[in-house]
Amino acid sequence: MKAKRIKFERTGGFAGIRFAADLEFDEMPKDQAEQILELLDDLDFDELPEKLLGNSQVVDGFMYSITLVTEKHEHTVITSDNAAPKKMEPLLEMLTQIAKQQARNKK
Repeated sequence: MKAKRIKFERTGGFAGIRFAADLEFDEMPKDQAEQILELLDDLDFDELPEKLLGNSQVVDGFMYSITLVTEKHEHTVITSDNAAPKKMEPLLEMLTQIAKQQARNKK
């Protein structure tokens, strides 16, 4: 299965600022793409449920949507700060940084 792209969105927080990134793996720096793919593989991303939400919502917490697009299908996982598995934190941090960088570059 060849991953083609990843779509990421972070919403919420105190200021309610939205960050989003739509990334083609072929257009990313090779080491960055490999790191993201390793994190996804480590999580068994395709096996995660579509919604990974806890019972309690944090008022100023963040919501995340990650969609992995492959040659054959798309799989989306929606999660939040308090419900994301610990193993997912490095992926969320990395994608958030990329999305913030893209937002700065557009200004």
